[in-house]
Amino acid sequence: MSDTVRTFIAIELPPDVRAYLSDCQARLKPAGGDVKWVRPELIHLTLVFLGDVPAESLGDLEAAVREAVAGRGPIALRASGAGRFPERGLPRVVWVGIEDGSGALAALQKSLADATAVFAEKVEDRSYEPHLTVGRVKSGKDAMALSQAIGALAAAQGPAFEAREVTIFRSDLSPQGPAYTALGRVRLGG
Repeated sequence: MSDTVRTFIAIELPPDVRAYLSDCQARLKPAGGDVKWVRPELIHLTLVFLGDVPAESLGDLEAAVREAVAGRGPIALRASGAGRFPERGLPRVVWVGIEDGSGALAALQKSLADATAVFAEKVEDRSYEPHLTVGRVKSGKDAMALSQAIGALAAAQGPAFEAREVTIFRSDLSPQGPAYTALGRVRLGG
């Protein structure tokens, strides 16, 4: 059996966006809720989650990513709003949204998903909703107050930033939390 690497493709965030996400978490925490807050330095904009990829296929994966982003320039984005998944019932994920006025992010994500589907453990069958996961809800404790606090951030506007590259990450899970290692970076626009 060959070695595999738990892999995903994402856009890394600049420091001012990470600071904004930390501020959003600070505004949500007083509502209570049984939430495991994601450390801001670990938050990224996931484009494609691939799961376990054979280690010997990582070079081919990077080539597929390079081909998928060829001819695509940097993308203007903004951290914007807040929400939860699912929209009804008990929240499981707390997120800050991503505004993509040009539609370029959705096009990039589709191109990457199509180009890397052969490497994916499971191909996603739901539409892509760009978001930054800031917390994972562990139980229904104070769910109503948490949902109201999320609603109060729904119209918040965070910093704008430019995505200039995509990163192929290795994800290692442990009881202390995930650790992400960049396996390769591919610039948008060559």
